[in-house]
Formats: sequence, structure tokens, C-alpha cells
Amino acid sequence: MTARRGERKASQRRRGCPWACLVLALAACNAFAQDEPTIRLDVQQVLVPVVVTDRKGHHVSGLHASDFRILEDGVEQKIVAFLSDTAARVDDIGALSKAAPSASATAPTPATPSRTFVICIDTLHTAPANAGRLREALESLFEKEKPADAQYVLVGIGRQLQVLQPATANPLEILLKLRSTAFQGMMGGLDASTLAAQLARLRTRMDDFCRRCACVGRGNQSGCDVDIDTLKQSVDVEASRWKEPTDALLGQFSSVVGELAKLPTGRTLILVSDGFNINPAREFYATVAAYLPNRPQFRVDEGAADAQLQGALKVAAERNVTIFTIDSRGASAPAPGSGGEMDASSNGAGSGIPSVTGTRSRSSAPVNVRTGSLQTADRQTNPFASGDSASMEQLARATGGLYFHGGSDMLKQFRAALAEGREYYVLAYVSKNSAQDGKFRRISVETTNKNLNIRAKSGYWAAGAAQ
Repeated sequence: MTARRGERKASQRRRGCPWACLVLALAACNAFAQDEPTIRLDVQQVLVPVVVTDRKGHHVSGLHASDFRILEDGVEQKIVAFLSDTAARVDDIGALSKAAPSASATAPTPATPSRTFVICIDTLHTAPANAGRLREALESLFEKEKPADAQYVLVGIGRQLQVLQPATANPLEILLKLRSTAFQGMMGGLDASTLAAQLARLRTRMDDFCRRCACVGRGNQSGCDVDIDTLKQSVDVEASRWKEPTDALLGQFSSVVGELAKLPTGRTLILVSDGFNINPAREFYATVAAYLPNRPQFRVDEGAADAQLQGALKVAAERNVTIFTIDSRGASAPAPGSGGEMDASSNGAGSGIPSVTGTRSRSSAPVNVRTGSLQTADRQTNPFASGDSASMEQLARATGGLYFHGGSDMLKQFRAALAEGREYYVLAYVSKNSAQDGKFRRISVETTNKNLNIRAKSGYWAAGAAQ
């Protein structure tokens, strides 16, 4: 009995190590800014990082506070401070307000990293072939990346959290880790292959089922009710096996966001995945529902959003962690849905369709969609639509990032994410709504120049009375 307790304690220590490593990896970032004072943010005072591009997707500089208009839940707010070309280390509205609204931030000392980029790879769902493309893209990226004002962290999330490279300002260190056997081992791809095989077997089973029973809403299915009940039980068992690793992945992702949010630098997280559902049953149910669309047993209750991911989004919105998501399936990735009603942009206002950096071609593969919202988050419903790419799309929308998909040039997508994390404005305002109701506040940003595209976070959650 004592030996078993010892084994359990040793197992717990092994499981806990990656989490401790994550804290140490991201805490190392703070070593670069030990001379920075600790500053607290008043929850009623809101900072909004804003990216402005022209019609060709080029970043626009030289704008002033008077060029912007910001609204919260449709009510115009007074811009009390404005920064351009910011190092993004300042999180205090009081510090921002000391400068005139049109003043620009002072450039940081080159030796002090002012931005942190965390490259977070979903090792649970990324297939081996796509992992190879990902590695090639990252190697090409860091071969050209020059030491400047940024630092980088490389982590993997899946059945366990793996910190492959703690915070470093030297791109060569990331490059060496990408070429190591440790990276190859992290990207085994066995889970992605297993899931694909299970879904393929389920489709084969459904083909056989439909040869015996009427499917797709045609014919009399009453004689197959017993078979359908057996099918339901079997699918639930298959789906439940993926719940634990999926919950682990979401927990690890939330922890990465939470640790990154503590840093006194600009905060950019780049999540790379083949796409995932926060509810594994949805993928299995969708496979069956394609054959039995009228059977309520295989409809997923959208319910409330997963608490861990919802919590991560709240932290990201409050602490201005911008999340960029890259679909590692490349050109084979499905097109996402249209934009939500809370797109933080004046472009497409009222249509519910977000603008696109560049254009969306009707005759070619989908391009990188400009995002900006977490749909119906303020009504406490699930913001993650069905579909394995929807979670990634919504993560980017909610935080003002980009969802890259449907393209073959992953290197270009990584470069775009890094560029976005370096060039932006910051608007600051004190909300006119002082209610502590814990509700989602929708943010909309406009410019006087209608030829420009704007992207900002979709909003934030107000403090609750208990806070």
C-alpha cells in the first residue's frame, strides 16, 4: 500500500513538472524588466490595442487620437490617452494619462525586450504531415528573425504541457530546438491519426447501417430504433475517451494565457493546430448526423462555453493578450463562418460580416479572415460553433487577432502574426458605464478615414459586484 502511494506521488510530481516549467519559462521574461514598477489596472479603465491597415494590408502609421472614435455598447467614449509605436509594457491608465492624448510613447531601450511571442503548438490534433510543414515554416522564420526588442517561448500542449524553449531573445535558440529530436518527439501525431481512424471507422459503420435502415430522413426507421440506441451508446463511449485529453489541452492553454498575461511586455500568443472542438462528442455526433439528420440523439447541446476556455478569453481580453491562430492543414482547411455581431470594426458594420485583410476571392481558396468578436458572449451562450476550426476562429475574434487558414504559405502567416504584434496603437478610455454587473461590454473602433481597416479586441467583461 505504501509503495502504491509512493508511485502516485511520483506520478503527480511528473505531471506537475510541465506546469512548473511553464511558470519558470514565462517568469524568465520578467527578468528582462526587473526595473519596471508593478502597476495595477483599474477594471473600469480600458486599454484597446488597435491595428490599422490600408486596403492592401499594409500597416498605417502617423495617426493621432483625433483620427479615432471608440464606442462601448454603442455609446461613444472619451479617449483619455493615446499611444503609437508603443512598447506595450504600460498597463496602467494613470501612466498613460500623464501624456497628452496625442503624445507618442518613448521608444524602449533595444536591450530590453518589449514584446513576448509565445508559439503554442497543439500536439494532440496536429497530423504528422502537417507537423512537417509547421517545422519547415518555423525553421525558415527563425533563420531570418533578427534579435531586436522581442523574446520568444516555444511550448506544446496536448496530453501534457511541454516547454521546449523557455523565454529567449535569441532566435538561434528557437531554431536549434526546432531541429532537435525533442521537437520531433513532441510532434508524434499519434493522437491525430487515431482520431482520424476512429471517425473513418464510424463512417464505414454508418454506410453499413444505411444499407439496412433508411437514412438521411427517407423511409421508415422505426425498425432500426434498437440499432440506433446501440449506436448512440457506442458513439458516446468513443467520444468520452477524448474528453480527458481535450480537457487537459484546454487547461494547459488557459495556463499559458494566464502566465503570459502577467508579463510587463506586449503579449502575443500564436496557436497552431489542425483545429479542435472543445466538446469531442460534437465531432462524432456530426459524423452520425450527416446520415441521420432528424435524430435528436445526435444533436449537441451548445450549452454554456467551456469554463476553462471562457476564463482564458476573459483574462486575454482584460490583459490585452492577442491570440493569432494558424490552421496547420493549410489549403485543406475549411472556410470559417461569417463574422459575428460584435466585430470591433467600423467596416461591415450592421452586416455582421467582418472585413478581410485584402479581399475574399469567390473563385479561390479562402484567405486570411480579419476577425473581431466572440459571438453572443454577453448572453452567456457557447461562442464556439460546431466545426473543428470554429474554436480557433473565435479565439482570434475575441482577442483582436487573426485566424489564418486555407493558405499554403505558413511562413507568410507566421511573419504576419509577428508583424501584427509589433505595430499597433493603444487607445485608453474610462468607461461611462460604472455598473459592476460582470457582463460583456462590446467595443467598436472607427476612423475618420473610411479607406482604412481597423482591428481591435471585441470587448471585455466588466467587473462583478463580488470583485
